[in-house]
Amino acid sequence: MNSILMSSNGTTYTIKSQLGSGSFGTVYQVLDMRINKYFACKIISKALLQKYNAESMIRQEIKIQSTLNHKNILKVYHSFEDNQNIYIISEYCSRGSLQVPKTPYSEKDVFNVCISLLGALDCLHQNKIIHRDLKLENVFLHEDGTYKLGDFGWATYIDKVEPILCGTTEYMPPEVVLKQQHNYKVDCYSLGALIYILLHTHFPFQGNSQPELIGKIVSQEVIVNRNVDEDLQILIQALLTKDFNERPTVQQLYLSKWIKKQMKLNNIFNKYENEQLKNKFRQKNITIKTLEMNGSVKSSLSDSQKSSLTHSSSTQISSSNNPCSPLINKCNMDQIFNFKDFDSINSVPQPKLY
Repeated sequence: MNSILMSSNGTTYTIKSQLGSGSFGTVYQVLDMRINKYFACKIISKALLQKYNAESMIRQEIKIQSTLNHKNILKVYHSFEDNQNIYIISEYCSRGSLQVPKTPYSEKDVFNVCISLLGALDCLHQNKIIHRDLKLENVFLHEDGTYKLGDFGWATYIDKVEPILCGTTEYMPPEVVLKQQHNYKVDCYSLGALIYILLHTHFPFQGNSQPELIGKIVSQEVIVNRNVDEDLQILIQALLTKDFNERPTVQQLYLSKWIKKQMKLNNIFNKYENEQLKNKFRQKNITIKTLEMNGSVKSSLSDSQKSSLTHSSSTQISSSNNPCSPLINKCNMDQIFNFKDFDSINSVPQPKLY
């Protein structure tokens, strides 16, 4: 296949091969003939969009993905259209997408995928966006080894969330399969399902029919292999919690014992743990002693202490006393995430947008 595409900005692409297909179109590997560089091109049929009243969803996908700039989010560079199709030009990941493994991932490999997706989700959630279709097939591996989250077809802004069935059933939390109102924690549940699959080589819940599968998602407790690291077991159980009110946020995940331990082992800076430590310092009534010109010692509060006495963070971490799983002995959120001395997370710089 060597068809030619001419974009609205004058760029000419040669279609090389098909990479995959979806509900409304097909993804191809294309070559930008001007700079001799490969991209992925998603060609979406306008006729199908009109048939299923999905054009606004696709245009929102383009808007969201083209404005985000994060190393773990598949970058959309350009889009154009003609009378028949909409064309979306994005990064090309030569190593394809993840699939259900035939053998379990090692703990190190699970962490590499997990920390990449945490970075992507943190960027999305900071920008008030929910992905809503986090699954293995939507995680792409760049030739440099970077994992990238793609396919934003179900992504939406938090203020536009409607109680609808969205995503892929095996990764959906109870509130979605029941068509209830949902929030950012949809992505956290899906992350838990994805981690579970990498460790067990199968979905956390399986059924011979859609109703049977939904019934298990809503009512059945997940069983985690006891050979998995205990802190990782607890993390999976917390992510797959039925009640989204008891499910951790992405910020809380950075403070879970397993994530903190793995980040230290891999020498990765944990911005939220750093904020936790700074907050602990601010909460202590430590005076600063300074030497005056006449030799006397003067005591005063530091600027950060003054600030902590007059300001409070709007992002609060709460704990739960409910059991997180039949496999865990009466563990609560304090034990899981080690929040005992932690009151709040300060806001962090927003991801770069353009």
